[in-house]
Amino acid sequence: MTKKDLRVIKTLKSIDDAIVALLKDKKFEDITVKDICEKAMINRGTYYSHYKDKYALIKSYQKSLIEGAESLIYKNITGDSLIEIADHQVKDMLEQLFEYIEYNQMKIYATALAVGRVEFMEDFSKHMYRIYRLKQKELNIHLSDEALSEYLITYVSNAHLGIIYRWLENGCKETPKEMAEMLELMTITGVFKTVLTKEKDE
Repeated sequence: MTKKDLRVIKTLKSIDDAIVALLKDKKFEDITVKDICEKAMINRGTYYSHYKDKYALIKSYQKSLIEGAESLIYKNITGDSLIEIADHQVKDMLEQLFEYIEYNQMKIYATALAVGRVEFMEDFSKHMYRIYRLKQKELNIHLSDEALSEYLITYVSNAHLGIIYRWLENGCKETPKEMAEMLELMTITGVFKTVLTKEKDE
């Protein structure tokens, strides 16, 4: 890694720390680029070389969080059947997802405060639904009842997001592994197996 790369990383980290610190005392709409630069101890030219304005900063967080979550899901979920996926892969994916969320908790915190908790949850939920839906089609996994399939993905994506957000609000007290086991118990052992049993009976 070059010295220039290290300087950029340090600058971006300073900006991240600055916006998080500022949001503890001010509403996002009251924060200016000048405030961010002063807190990060950088000049405006440096800030504008990375972000057009304060909104671009938050949008970059949203984009990177979605892309990171999508990458984890796509990398870890493979197979030819819902049973195979449920039994062998979801737990590992969930643990890595919780590790990713824990590592990026300050960006999530800043984004939620900037755009509002409800809007943040709704936006992320839509993206999670899209990711799960695309993965379902990619693996050619179909339930006999299309409405059930749609509601199942809606339920899972919203349940996962709600639990993740509560974990963050509680300060990430449980380990990613503990959270993955908890979510696996609720989602895979509970909902997925209920659906699979229904499919077999039909």
